[in-house]
Amino acid sequence: MDGFSGGFEPTFENVLSYAALGLIVGFGYYMSMRLNAGLPPGAPRGVAMAIYGLRLIAAIVFFLWLASIGAVPILSAFVGFLIGRVIAFRALGEDA
Repeated sequence: MDGFSGGFEPTFENVLSYAALGLIVGFGYYMSMRLNAGLPPGAPRGVAMAIYGLRLIAAIVFFLWLASIGAVPILSAFVGFLIGRVIAFRALGEDA
């Protein structure tokens, strides 16, 4: 036994892979905030709440899946997620 359960070994390549995955998910999560901002003023409130709820559920499911793999994947993906936030906000012209 090598001491790692589930077949995951925390190599540098794995850490970068999960960080890249977190970056993609984080960028998508924060860029999707424009969907709520782009709704017309007369749009039903339920549409905005549904979009927000779907974003939140997607992020929770993503991080729960990573937590089932181990601490290294969730931590490296979280760093990538935060970098995705900075990139998305700068793309939108806002301060991160």
